[in-house]
Amino acid sequence: MARQPGRSAEDKERARHPLLVYHNLGKRYRSPGIFYIILGIVLFLPSFVEKLQTEGISPAALAGVGVVFILVGIAFWLFARIAMRRSYVQCAADVLVIRTPIFQRLVSYQRIKQAQSVKVAQAFPKDELKGMGKPLMRPLLSKTAVEVEVKSWPVSKKRLQRFLSPYLFSRRSEAWLFIVPEYSKLIRDLDGAIQRHLEASRAQESASQYEDPIERLRHFGN
Repeated sequence: MARQPGRSAEDKERARHPLLVYHNLGKRYRSPGIFYIILGIVLFLPSFVEKLQTEGISPAALAGVGVVFILVGIAFWLFARIAMRRSYVQCAADVLVIRTPIFQRLVSYQRIKQAQSVKVAQAFPKDELKGMGKPLMRPLLSKTAVEVEVKSWPVSKKRLQRFLSPYLFSRRSEAWLFIVPEYSKLIRDLDGAIQRHLEASRAQESASQYEDPIERLRHFGN
């Protein structure tokens, strides 16, 4: 997906609503990451402590395996940190910003039909969760999410689900689904941003239709 242009300093000051789906995903990667790092360090010990050395495997071989475990652990830990701290939805001045650990998607307010609250369990029934969705979504089923119905998608919905997450999309309708800590605040922020964008568009349209009085007299004179 193409990199999106930078946003203004005013946009960066607007409230960022953490996406709890990615927060849970980050927690699932954080513990294994720490475990692999510790295991890698342990495998280094025979290189420094002679009593821990064995005849079957050389300290150098163990250290090599330890390096691999440490690198994998660091990768898991970094992903967990990014997922928990840098995944959010934000109502910028001109667009709705959806930020995930790897990708960012900007959604025009003109595409949005309405925003409403919905129980996560209604959007994702417990019996329908499969695979990784079960441990990822079960802690969130009791929460209330924001369902943002859209008139159209910026690109193919299947493509968005592939690059983002299927748990950012409602199964009830053509809508985004944002599970955030304060769903009511997100709805207020979104309603306010859409209203300001609409007013700005009307003002811009009126300004483009304005004609200077002198120019009007010239038209009458001709």
